[in-house]
Amino acid sequence: MKKILNFITDHRFIIGIQAVLSIILVVSIALVNILPMRFLIVIGAFLAILTLLMYLFAKPSSIESRNVQIRPLIGKIISVVISIFLLVCCVFIQTGKAAVNQVTSEYDYVTYSLVVKKESPYYKAEDILNKTVAYNPNGTKINEALDRLSKKVSSYGISELYGVEAVVDALYNKQADAILMNEGSRTLVNEYKESFNKDTRVIWSCKFKSYNKIKEEKTLDILKDPFCVYISGIDSRGSVQEVSRSDVNILMTINVPAHQVLVTSIPRDAWVTLADAKAKDKLTHSGLTGTQNTVKTVEKFLDVDISYYARVNFESLVKVVDALGGIDVYSDKNLEAWTGQPIKEGWNHMNGQMALSFSRERHAYTSGDRHRAQNQQDVLQAIIKKMASPAIITHYTDILNAIDGTFVTDMPMNEMARVANDQLNTGAEWSFQKSMVSGSGKMMKGGYYMPNTNLYYMIPDENSVKQNKEYIKKMLKGESFTVQ
Repeated sequence: MKKILNFITDHRFIIGIQAVLSIILVVSIALVNILPMRFLIVIGAFLAILTLLMYLFAKPSSIESRNVQIRPLIGKIISVVISIFLLVCCVFIQTGKAAVNQVTSEYDYVTYSLVVKKESPYYKAEDILNKTVAYNPNGTKINEALDRLSKKVSSYGISELYGVEAVVDALYNKQADAILMNEGSRTLVNEYKESFNKDTRVIWSCKFKSYNKIKEEKTLDILKDPFCVYISGIDSRGSVQEVSRSDVNILMTINVPAHQVLVTSIPRDAWVTLADAKAKDKLTHSGLTGTQNTVKTVEKFLDVDISYYARVNFESLVKVVDALGGIDVYSDKNLEAWTGQPIKEGWNHMNGQMALSFSRERHAYTSGDRHRAQNQQDVLQAIIKKMASPAIITHYTDILNAIDGTFVTDMPMNEMARVANDQLNTGAEWSFQKSMVSGSGKMMKGGYYMPNTNLYYMIPDENSVKQNKEYIKKMLKGESFTVQ
């Protein structure tokens, strides 16, 4: 026992642990690949010198003196404290790496619910034996949902109906005893039947993973080649990976070598051709069948190749802005946002809630949705600028906690790390240009999902669409231009 105690208290053992943890820390930082090599060399050299100094400090002296013998003890204690700190740093880096991996995904999730009228005698899936179930056959994973239901109920009738209205009407008109609906379309259903949530209840549900990788192979080098990222903002209380309408639609064209960004906004109500249905509807409705469909819809609409996507919900905006310590955004007028939040004309230092209020406000402006899109671009620009500053390091853990469960992207972690590494290495200022697709509003029927309901649509102006296509192409070619 005494030999073991002497061994673990020996200065060589204690300093050895410090040396090993120092090496592990440097390797961990290198594998994350966020810090430039010169920073890594400085950290490695500092830890090596610190280890050597602690070895000399903790090494017993041959001189018999009380003061001289206390020094090695103090050295050992300090080395143990340093080792604990190094261990915490290693855990911290691995936790951060795991958190970043969590936001990288190539899947959406879709939930189907078996819905009945509240007063019906059905309380579980088995109760619809030999009853009629209505559904829309064009839904994502609908066949899998029917197969799953068939395992619960041996026999039931089906009624294939196209469009939200037809399916909901079948339930209310008693043409069907239950409906099988995509939960992502519930907000759409509530627009058609405001009392739907009060009138109905769910007796069974199932959830599926839907593959949404937008490109099987990407040959671009993001540090050399300009590329496009589609950003979808959703107003959902559930998981950010649950399929839902896309309320904010922004295409970012990024030129990393030139440190330039073109931000193109597309109104959520834009009248576009849905990629999967080959029919016209609002852009926001493309998200009801998954992110992949929205990306393909935008690609066709703007004649562009999109390399990556990111999905965020409004909760993540609040958390990220707060994690960054706030952002500075310019307002062109005094206003009181829809939340009651006062915003002054000029520069405002905004916390998360204030930034959200500013991003969603439209009634205070004569141009409504167009000005709201401009505000969203300004907030996005402020966030990117703050994240390109040293704040990304000082608020590292806060940012990771903020995006947990509220942000997802298909950009691999190593690619994100390369961009961060390049930014820390160059410290360059980014220049932003902002544009948006304009058009005219119109109340009309004929949308794919709700063909018989009079809804507001934004009919894109052909010249505006053409101009935005040109801006994007020039950015991708590395040409200089100014948004008019």
